[in-house]
Amino acid sequence: MDLAALVHQAIPLATIISLTALGEVYLERAGRVNLGLEGILYIGYSASALASVYAGSLLVGLASSLVATLSMSLIFFLLVEILRVDQAIVGLALVFTGIGLGDALGVSSKGLAGPMLSHSSALLLEILALLALPVASYILLQRTWLGLVVRSAGEDEESARYMGVPLAKVRLLALIVESILVSLASLYFYAYYSSGAWRAGRPLGLGWLSLGMVILGYWNPIGVAISSLLLGVLYSLRPLMPAIGIPNQVADAVPYAVVVVALVIASWIYRRTGYRPPALVWKV
Repeated sequence: MDLAALVHQAIPLATIISLTALGEVYLERAGRVNLGLEGILYIGYSASALASVYAGSLLVGLASSLVATLSMSLIFFLLVEILRVDQAIVGLALVFTGIGLGDALGVSSKGLAGPMLSHSSALLLEILALLALPVASYILLQRTWLGLVVRSAGEDEESARYMGVPLAKVRLLALIVESILVSLASLYFYAYYSSGAWRAGRPLGLGWLSLGMVILGYWNPIGVAISSLLLGVLYSLRPLMPAIGIPNQVADAVPYAVVVVALVIASWIYRRTGYRPPALVWKV
């Protein structure tokens, strides 16, 4: 398999992870970590499948996915920002809630063929996820007043309040952005990556990997897109591993193991070079 073919196979998975991780970048830059990303992606995938199959429309599927992801994000906002529940506990609860509700929603569309995303629409989403959105997000977060407001919310709450930054509103906006991007990733997964067929558990693991890509990309939208593409390439190598004597079970675990090792190395490099994440981001 040549490099061009490898990258071509990597792009679909990289698109899903990049969209999901970019949404999390906004939230973490605003000072919150949503560990429930796994459950939110899953319920979005199942909601888009159910609505697309029975309505026969991907637009309805996208709207349904957005309602599902927004609902989960609003629960996160209510519990963390209003009721002050620990965000790690809320995130983990959303993982199990999203998976449970996702299975309940998706089982009705199991075995039914839904509409598929056209190649041109898929290409548009791929360009959006891996090029346009990362560049636009970088400019927004690093070069605009709005980006300064978002970053200030994630660095020092007291200083941000003194400057008049409405922390709750900023984080709500970040959660809405995350919900929109995750709903796009969910629809793309169902209608293109999964060929319009719902399968239980299919996207599981991608939410956790997306969280890892945020760290590997150093909370930089362009870095996140590059990390997602490299992960997609690694996933594309999995079918070749049994040919060199690696068992299928081990091959399935290789991408996760590589990401864990990469995170350890990246964290060491960040410490050695003086780089650090947004100050509030891991106060979970």
